[in-house]
Amino acid sequence: MTTNLDPPRCAADADSDDPTERLLRCMQRLHRLVADRLMGHLQGELQEEDVSLTQMTALYKVRAFMPLSVTALAEHLHVSLPATSQLIQELVRRGLMERSENPDNRREKLLALSSKGQQFLSMKERSLMGTYSEVFGQVDPVILIRAEQAITALIQEAQTLQALSRPALQENR
Repeated sequence: MTTNLDPPRCAADADSDDPTERLLRCMQRLHRLVADRLMGHLQGELQEEDVSLTQMTALYKVRAFMPLSVTALAEHLHVSLPATSQLIQELVRRGLMERSENPDNRREKLLALSSKGQQFLSMKERSLMGTYSEVFGQVDPVILIRAEQAITALIQEAQTLQALSRPALQENR
């Protein structure tokens, strides 16, 4: 009997030799495995909190890029400036976001998460991790360790490449 030493592939990827394509298809299968539960939990929580998906996305974008201008947030969300202003007004009213004057351009407003907004996103992320725990909690620990190592290496490589490309992106602005 011969032992196959090749790493296992996602069944849907047997027809591709491109590692990027194989990874994307595996990620798609992984997403499908988790998405049903994840979206169900998220929808229920957002309804309880009376937060729209666009508002939730705005909170994540502001956290990722803060301080962020109103115009930049509108571009990130692919939403009109008036709609973005209305969305921000509601998030500020609820204490999830803060708006301040840009010291370099007094006409521009900068956005940041409030401490309540930070706590809100932390709670949502704990819920998200709970969903992943439900899905992967019974998986063999050896497989989980290998997955962690591979994902960590993937993240590190992607972050390094992203950092290297940032100066070029900023020069093009």
